[in-house]
Amino acid sequence: MNARETLSKYHLKYSKQREVLLELLQNSNEPMSVDDLIEQLRLKNVSMNQSTVYRIIDHFCAQRIVEKTSSTLQPKHFYAFIRSDHHHYLYCQICHTHIPLDVCPMESWFKSVEDTHGFQMTQHHIEIIGLCAECQQKISHSN
Repeated sequence: MNARETLSKYHLKYSKQREVLLELLQNSNEPMSVDDLIEQLRLKNVSMNQSTVYRIIDHFCAQRIVEKTSSTLQPKHFYAFIRSDHHHYLYCQICHTHIPLDVCPMESWFKSVEDTHGFQMTQHHIEIIGLCAECQQKISHSN
């Protein structure tokens, strides 16, 4: 589903700014910060101020089109388009790369917690921090 169809599906008024931001998030393989989004907009020669980006992203979050996450590694939030198959990420503490995991490593445990406690989980976030292969290699070569 393209960005225009997604806006229509959620009964959101169309604007070129919304479409461009949603396309960036839909096409990204990893969560993006507002700074990342603004940089991508700049590369596409699209002018949009920071407050407009925040306002549109907040609206997408309220409509559950985009998920807002944070990392203990950086004092900023990240945004990702919500897909039916959610992802968790490995975060490199040196280069800040986000590496998506193909499966949720906790899905069966979450199910047992829900069953045991009669609790219905609506979302979860797992942060796994470490060193990516490239950064490990750089460190081992510098020693």
